[in-house]
Amino acid sequence: MAVSKDQEMLRLHGRRVLIAAGGGIAVYKTVELARLLLKRGAEVRVMMTDAATRFVHPTTFAAITGRPVGLQMFHDDGSPEVGHLELPHWADLVLVAPATADLIAKAACGIADDLVTTGLLAARCPVLFAPAMNPSMWEHPATRTNLQTLRTRGAHVVGPETGEMAHPDELPGAGRMSEPSAIVEEVLRLLISSGDLAGRRVLITAGRTEEPIDSVRMLSNRSSGRMGVALAEEALKRGAEVVLVHGPMDVNPPAGVETVRVRSANDMLAAVQDRIDRMDVAIYAAAVSDYRPKQALKGKMKRENTPEPVLELVANPDIAAETASHCPGITVGFALEAGGDLAPARVKRARKGLDAILFNQVDAIGADTNRLTWISDRESEGETSPSASKRELAGWVLDRVVNFLRASP
Repeated sequence: MAVSKDQEMLRLHGRRVLIAAGGGIAVYKTVELARLLLKRGAEVRVMMTDAATRFVHPTTFAAITGRPVGLQMFHDDGSPEVGHLELPHWADLVLVAPATADLIAKAACGIADDLVTTGLLAARCPVLFAPAMNPSMWEHPATRTNLQTLRTRGAHVVGPETGEMAHPDELPGAGRMSEPSAIVEEVLRLLISSGDLAGRRVLITAGRTEEPIDSVRMLSNRSSGRMGVALAEEALKRGAEVVLVHGPMDVNPPAGVETVRVRSANDMLAAVQDRIDRMDVAIYAAAVSDYRPKQALKGKMKRENTPEPVLELVANPDIAAETASHCPGITVGFALEAGGDLAPARVKRARKGLDAILFNQVDAIGADTNRLTWISDRESEGETSPSASKRELAGWVLDRVVNFLRASP
């Protein structure tokens, strides 16, 4: 499946990158680095050491990112400025750029004497260091030992490069911070290429379908499309190439995925049929109208001419049932039921030929939170999620999809 240039440029859509800027002249490159990450679709926040602010004013980063910059642990009145856990726990990756010799040494020793070093100690996500210092400092055994300590603990390092240094009397040598474009590529590798769906092709249907009665009226349902969009965003974050086949929705499709806009059930069926045989995962999250008018009228039906019209309905295609067998990977559907009995969902899973089905209840439509039960032939009882937002549930669902893929022959 080809990925367009625009999609490739947005491969970091929804990923959260926290830049920890150290105090070195290379911090001027970090401004461009932040801009490139934003261009790739990432959410970016910045925290700075006091020394970093001597080279670049925090207003510059605030203007670029649209977010306040973390500078210190406390306001003058003693109240916390930015929670020292808030920023690192928000992030999917912490990027230390420039990583000065001082900052590397403090991180290796676990020193936490300002917002940046405290944030590094509290980070639960991958941490990427982009060293920047003069060659003498870079070649010092203490720096090398400190960096090896960080690597042993799981930290990642990009660069440094060999080239001209800031000071005119400094001979060229290793220590120059990698160029922003090279650092962004390493961020991509860590966040996307190493994701648990990296290289996988995922098709997701979302939204509702609309079946025309005449040129202005239709049969439809109240599905918002939020669950399908959340699944698409989560799959993209995990490194998948995502195709979102969607009908009308109350939310916008995420940037960075291939989108196919359809209207009716037949349109959606055709779009899925064209792509299903190239997919590793297919998730049928769309709310497809079960029926459509047998004959759509041209123009507008006049009330005075037909005060009590009778609509003759015919069944729409069952998209999952007609396409699941053509997917070389795993297939997952949804079963929306009015009661708590799981039996109808089990029957649907078998009838449609799905590997798994997600049971949820009618009151989930339009709700901010939901609860799902994962049902497959690999377990005697369904596994039920906690009540959570649809974004959180998307992660819960894809965790099980990944486990299913790993267990598949």
